[in-house]
Amino acid sequence: MSDDDLTKVWPTGLTLPEAEEIHRHIIDGTRIFALVSLAAHLMAYMFTPWLK
Repeated sequence: MSDDDLTKVWPTGLTLPEAEEIHRHIIDGTRIFALVSLAAHLMAYMFTPWLK
């Protein structure tokens, strides 16, 4: 086994830094989605009279 094989994340073939970068982007996207969805739910509650 070479050193390259030890640094690859199975089964994607990405290196550990590459996998961590993609993971960071996925987590950031999830946080943004959660904030937008929270804002939409709050606005629906505030502006919809039959929910009060």
